[in-house]
Amino acid sequence: MSKSTGDLLMQLSNKKTVFKEFVCKNKESFIKKNAKKHWENLLKKSEMTKSDIINKSDIGYTYFYDIIRGEKCPSRDKIVRLILSMNLSLDECQNTLKLYNWSQLYAKDKRDSAIIYAINHQMTVWQLNEMMSENSIETLK
Repeated sequence: MSKSTGDLLMQLSNKKTVFKEFVCKNKESFIKKNAKKHWENLLKKSEMTKSDIINKSDIGYTYFYDIIRGEKCPSRDKIVRLILSMNLSLDECQNTLKLYNWSQLYAKDKRDSAIIYAINHQMTVWQLNEMMSENSIETLK
């Protein structure tokens, strides 16, 4: 049975906890990550061809396929490029960022606010970069 984060933290704080035993006893509580399945679901949801996504995201063909096969860990900006190119939601972007242990978009950060705005308004990568440039914000890499 899955335990709460608080329970896990208490166990980890206990000086008598042996890590190997902790892992064995709590294997049902750990997050299971499957990047390949995640991208497959997003691709279906987008209803777009892979070549359209590659062109819109301005990500190299080989690198794109390495990402969706779960073989590469994309940068935060590459994830944003893909989400924008696939016309997906902010929640889907946040979940994808979380999957790769990147910080989620934060509305109080000026750059993140621009990204959130772009996702919510279904802007293209090019439109977002132009808006960022006009507002003296670092563009997507």
